[in-house]
Order: sequence, then C-alpha cells, then structure tokens
Amino acid sequence: MSRLGSSISRSILCLKPLSITQFCGVHHHMERGDLELFLGIKRSNKARANRNTHKNERMFRRLRGQKTMIMNLPDDVKVREQNNLPPSELRRQFLKDGINPYKDVSLREWEDHQMTIQSFYQVIDPYVRPKFPGPFLDVFKFGKSSKERFTPYTELARSVYLNITNGTRAIRKYEDFKNFNAKEWASKDALEIYEMAYKSLTTRDEKEICKYVTEHAFQKLWPDVEKGGIYFEFLGETAPPKVVSVRCADNPAKSGNSIAQITLKLCTKQKIAVFDRFGHLILGSKDKVKEVEEYVVFENHIASRYGRWRLHDKIEPPFANNDREVSALTGPEKPKKNSPKPSKSSVVENKKLAEVNGD
Repeated sequence: MSRLGSSISRSILCLKPLSITQFCGVHHHMERGDLELFLGIKRSNKARANRNTHKNERMFRRLRGQKTMIMNLPDDVKVREQNNLPPSELRRQFLKDGINPYKDVSLREWEDHQMTIQSFYQVIDPYVRPKFPGPFLDVFKFGKSSKERFTPYTELARSVYLNITNGTRAIRKYEDFKNFNAKEWASKDALEIYEMAYKSLTTRDEKEICKYVTEHAFQKLWPDVEKGGIYFEFLGETAPPKVVSVRCADNPAKSGNSIAQITLKLCTKQKIAVFDRFGHLILGSKDKVKEVEEYVVFENHIASRYGRWRLHDKIEPPFANNDREVSALTGPEKPKKNSPKPSKSSVVENKKLAEVNGD
C-alpha cells in the first residue's frame, strides 16, 4: 500500500497533460519496429511474429500451396541449340520429346492471287428484281409497316433508274460503245461466251480460260479444275436471255478506268459433272439433262480498246428455287437436332409468294 500511495502522490504532484494512447494487439512479421514510439501501438506477443505459425500452420497449408504457381522456365542452352538446327532435325527432336508439330496443323496452301484494275473483284449491284412484287394495292393492306410495304417498289424503281443513268448511258460515252444495246448483245454473244467459258475449263488451258473468264471468276473456278475435272455439254436454251441490270463504274473511284457489268437471266439445258483428282464423281452426271435457271454476270473493261466481255460471277437471289446437287461423296445433309421449326405464318407467306411468282 505504501508503494501505491507513493506513486499516486507523485502523479498528483507532477501534473501532466492528459493524453489518450491507442492499445491494440497487432502483430505481423512485416511491421516496423518504431510503432510504439510514434503511434503508441505495442505488439501483444513479441514471440509470435507470424499469425500462421504453430496452430494455423498446418490448418491452412493447402490454401497456401494453391497460391503458388509453378513456372516452367525455358532451358536457355537447349533453346540456343534448337535455333541452329535445320527444320528436319528440329522436327525429329520434337518427335523424340513426344511433340508432333503437324498433328493439328495442315500444310499451308497458298491462295494468293494477283490484283489487277481490269476487273472488279465483286458484283457492282447484286440486286435482282423479283419476278412479280405483287399488286400495288398490297401497299394499303394492314398489318405491315409502311417501310415494309413500299420496299419492293422503291427497290424496283431504283434498279430501273440506275440501269439508265449508271448503266447504258455511262457505257455509251465511249466511242466503241456509242450504239451499244444490252438486249442485242445478250441475244447474240452471251450464250456463246457462257458455253466457251465452261468448255475452256475442261481443257485446263489457263490462257484459253482467261479469254472467257475474268480474274475474279478464275480464282473461284480454277481450284475445281486443278484438283479434279469438269465435264460440260451445252444442249441449248429454253428461253432467250433476259437483261436484269446494267452497271458501269470506275475502279478506282473517279479514275476514268470504267468497267461495265451486265446481269443476265439464262435458262439453259446442259449436262455437267464434277470429278475429283482420282476420277470419282462428286456432283452432277454425264447422262442427266438438267434445266438450269441462273443469273450470270458478264464484265467488260470498256476503258481499254482490248476489253472484251467475259464471265464474271453468278448471283443467287433469295427467291431462286434451284435444287442443289447432293454430293456423291458426303450424301445429303442431316437436319440439325436443335434447328428451329418454321412457323405456320412463314409457311403460308412462302406459299403465297410461290403462287404470285407462278412457281
């Protein structure tokens, strides 16, 4: 008691300003050593510098192990040796290690083609007007928006307008085409160019093919000829060629290098067959006569004196009913399990369109 009294008397006699100090049992192995001096915080247990020692060491060791990531560092000596090896020796070394570099990678096939400005590598206007868009009174029917009702007629009017302004009129600006008439040309030369283009493919003569086929069409047709063969026999036309659209544009734009394209509707009878490199039939038949209705695009580099009409491309409009040939190798495609079924309304609309178009 005497000691307690003496300490109290000393504190009373030596009056000091009151100060609040924080007391917290914080301990961590990364804490600084002068916390008590500046913050008044003192470690509760100096012996335990890490919380995960003793008790928690065994409990959380699996979680601590998951935090680490094992890195496969490259062997610099081995990499340096591989850089100096030829490709054949490097592949042999990979196979020894159980690595097959060509397992999921096929050999690279070069499909690059030379670009020229004598041809468009696309169709200028792929729009094909429908056979009959329907009576004009359909515009006033209820149930459709005004935009949907007027779209077929606006597109038809736009196509007719562009046939004159960006088509025939633009072609006739050149001296060699002052009296050009698309209908006369279609009736005289179109079928001959079409027939000769396919016959030249059967000969595999590249120079002969390029006389009747543009560079754009050549890069599409040549792989079938190079890796296989084509049999073609033209038996005549079932209807005269019909001009669908006439377009003329510059390549590049506003350069004066004009190129003309004419889209024709051709109805022909023909025999066609495609074979692979071993002579096995892939598509078509040598004996079966097929009636074909297709929209073929012909192109001419009219800015050049040596330009000539050639086969350029084909258009498949959404309303075309051409039956696709079934491959003799793969057979018909199986319907997908999760494919959505067509609704009743869409089936009824397709039937009405077929009746209007006369199919």
